[in-house]
Amino acid sequence: MPHPAGRCLLQSLKSSETRFVKKGSDLLLDVDTIQKGFVFTWKCNSDVVVIFPGGSEPSVKGKYQGRASFFKQNYSLVIRNMQHEDSGNYIATATGFKERIVADYRVTVQDPVSPVNLTINSFDAQYCNFTATCKVVDSEVSGNYRCYNQTCHPLTKPDLKDSLMTVYVQEGSVVCNHSNYVSWTNDTQPFVSLCKNKPVLNAGTIARISVAASVTAGLLFFGLFKCWKRKRRANTVNEVPEFDRAATSPSSRHGNIPRQKEQSSPPIATEAAMG
Repeated sequence: MPHPAGRCLLQSLKSSETRFVKKGSDLLLDVDTIQKGFVFTWKCNSDVVVIFPGGSEPSVKGKYQGRASFFKQNYSLVIRNMQHEDSGNYIATATGFKERIVADYRVTVQDPVSPVNLTINSFDAQYCNFTATCKVVDSEVSGNYRCYNQTCHPLTKPDLKDSLMTVYVQEGSVVCNHSNYVSWTNDTQPFVSLCKNKPVLNAGTIARISVAASVTAGLLFFGLFKCWKRKRRANTVNEVPEFDRAATSPSSRHGNIPRQKEQSSPPIATEAAMG
């Protein structure tokens, strides 16, 4: 029969959780409350961060001394001034009859993203179409985008590994947003000025366009009808009527009248015969 403490410990197990932390900030890791009397340990990969034997004081180990704080009340851990080398798999274990994992975090330390500069390269003020370039400050990384009305698509994607760059139109401005899991920054340019010369179609203009389209369609139909009529007339002249073909055919000339037997020509008299 399982030990009652073992049943309590199993109920506190948690699935793995992903955490992203900004470089230089603090990391807080916590666990569900477990029964006292177990040896409790926080590890990062294979390195022990803190060990807390039941009934004694916790002990912070190695490179984490002076940076890590363990709280006996809830077994949580705080690591200050996180650096890239602090990324890894943080696991909390409680050991009684056997070792049990009671918390599991996969931690990644990221730099804050760099600021960006947005430039409008060219545009069609009539239809609000334009191209834009968003460049990461102090870097050669940039992306080119084409925007039609208020939808933007990348022409060349920026070479970014741990961040994302997007360009979009929002509330009268063009926005370039640069972000990752821990930070974001953006640059904006006014969008209203790009569309200030966009023509406005009033009711009179729409009516004139409709009339012009109707007239054009009518002229096109009339021209096609005339061409069809001329072609039909030419075909009618060149056709031979059925009754004419019947009258001019050999069978119609002779009909069913029997042909007369042809008579041979009389012999031609020669001088010998006449003599």
